[in-house]
Amino acid sequence: MQITVELQEYFSYLPLFLFLLAGIVGALLIIFWPQKQKKANPKPVVPKPQPLPPQNLASLKHKYDSLLVGLFERRSANKLSDRKAFQELSKIVRDFVFEATGIKVQNYTLSEIKAANLPRLYELIAECYVPEFAMKNNSNIYEAINKARKVVGEWN
Repeated sequence: MQITVELQEYFSYLPLFLFLLAGIVGALLIIFWPQKQKKANPKPVVPKPQPLPPQNLASLKHKYDSLLVGLFERRSANKLSDRKAFQELSKIVRDFVFEATGIKVQNYTLSEIKAANLPRLYELIAECYVPEFAMKNNSNIYEAINKARKVVGEWN
């Protein structure tokens, strides 16, 4: 009894395999590609401000104005360097905005503050950025403190 075996060529299955592989890869791309893009370019989440009642806001303004006056006095007495004073000014103003609005701007970058639509805070913090991080600067801490006091006083 003679048995003959005819082998099929290897490449006869290749198109089916390629279509199956392309379908699996395509399905995986469709499923996972949008998720990867969302993680790669997250938009800053901008919380809605929750304003304080007027009587609480007035006491909050008084509290932070006195902190700014204290900062002015300590810098005038040379108890702080300009750099440390700018860092403290930035912290005081950010804390005020957090307490006044509930937005946690303490850890926001400058671009996140801008995206949060807080233009007055953005201007103040932008003014503090260079003096906070530079070894030498030409900024006037006293003018910056007075601007901060004006922003705190006019906040609504």
